[in-house]
Parts: sequence; C-alpha cells; structure tokens
Amino acid sequence: MERISILINIYNFLRKHYPVILGIFFASLICINIFVYYQYVHLAMKTQTELNIEKIVIDQEILEKVLSDINEREENLSRVRKTQYYDPFNN
Repeated sequence: MERISILINIYNFLRKHYPVILGIFFASLICINIFVYYQYVHLAMKTQTELNIEKIVIDQEILEKVLSDINEREENLSRVRKTQYYDPFNN
C-alpha cells in the first residue's frame, strides 16, 4: 500500500510540474548545442591554420628507379595485351 501511495505522489508531482521539467530539459539541450557549436565551428573558424611549406628534396636515383620500374610494368602489360592466347573453347 505504501508503494502505491509513493507512485501516486510521483505521478502527481510529474503531472503538476512537467512543463517546468521539459523547459529545463530543452534549455539544457540548447546550452549543450551552443557549447558544441562554439567548440567545433566558431573556434575552428577563428583559429586559422598556418601552412608550413617546406622544400621537398627528391633523390634523383630513387626517382629514376621508380620511373623505370613503372615503365617496365607498362611494357609488360602492353606486351601481354597484344599477345593472342589460344582459346580452347572457340574452335
């Protein structure tokens, strides 16, 4: 019997004060959204990134080796494409 009276008291409290509870809930959601917007949009736009442009040094020997490997692969691919293989199914 005591549990039922407690539940009835809770129900009456919530029924009486639900507009205030919903108002506090939505106000807290708006505050959280303002904080998130400030952190991720406003501060990101405010602080501009500085570009660190450094001179890139390329080793010519390694570059030539890579380019020669690429050319060799392309030659092999073109040779394979040109080769006519025997088709046992179309005779």
